[in-house]
Amino acid sequence: MEGKPVQGTLPFPDAEHRLLAGRSAAVERLREDIRRAAASDAAVVILGESGTGKELAARLLHSLSRRRMKPFVPVNCAAVPETLADSELFGHARGAFTGADRARTGLFEAAQGGSIFLDEIAEAAASFQARLLRVLQEREVRRVGENAAVAVDARVIAATNRSLSEAVARGTFRQDLFYRLCVIPLRVPPLRERRDDIPLLTELFLGRARQRTGRALRLSPEARRHLQNWDWPGNVRELENAVERAAAMAPGDILGPPDFPLDMAFSTAAAPVSLPAHPAAYRPQRLADALAAAEERAIREALARQPGDTAAAAAQLGISATTLWRKMKKMGLSGG
Repeated sequence: MEGKPVQGTLPFPDAEHRLLAGRSAAVERLREDIRRAAASDAAVVILGESGTGKELAARLLHSLSRRRMKPFVPVNCAAVPETLADSELFGHARGAFTGADRARTGLFEAAQGGSIFLDEIAEAAASFQARLLRVLQEREVRRVGENAAVAVDARVIAATNRSLSEAVARGTFRQDLFYRLCVIPLRVPPLRERRDDIPLLTELFLGRARQRTGRALRLSPEARRHLQNWDWPGNVRELENAVERAAAMAPGDILGPPDFPLDMAFSTAAAPVSLPAHPAAYRPQRLADALAAAEERAIREALARQPGDTAAAAAQLGISATTLWRKMKKMGLSGG
């Protein structure tokens, strides 16, 4: 799991390159929302699809706040073992349990004066949610094996690629915790909603590749159109990976469409839909069914391209390994 504090975070180059580079209305709105939220200490929930840059938004929010010279501590909630959650988050005293040969400071205390970033908050176990709610209410933690409480002053920034309100309705997320966290919601737009930013983002990633490889890499006009027409289900992360792959594998310095083997079968702009000539022969399909079928097809193909390596398949799809396993289980798919 993560949790290593980052001391003294200043304005973040990667955040500007990968997230805030662009002139689209969606990004302008996000930039303004982050600036406003940075002036407050209220809890923030960052919403957005996988690969949009939610952690980068959180880091930028921290770097613009009064807490910027204090630690930024990222925590992946889905990776915190339920049996170790208390020790990891709140710390423990020496001798509190077998193997605790020395006292340990928890991640909330490590974020003292700064910000703690709770990624994939919707994946948190019920017991974890209950303990987190108490910390938010009392602003203190109690180390395992100690009776005295320790006051903590850390801004909580959470993130999820799922709908928390739907999770509350299903009973998988506490309603009281939902209201504690969702004081300021921020939405990071998917790349398909900011297509005007694709050329600028592509050029920024190409610039990195030029510095790394020493090659005079550039896009052909056909490649630019090719990238512009793709829907980017993996968002900015997918675009970055595509440029990095092309820079590494292209035989020449001018990158064309063949150097970006995107799976255009899943692009809404890939090809027009052909309907039967006679209206009676056309049977409409529910959008939800069509999306579910496309999602399963994409997952099957990713697993086939990465046999036995679900982590690589998840990265290719632009989702977390936890999310992929959940979807595979629902679809009855194996990791092979």
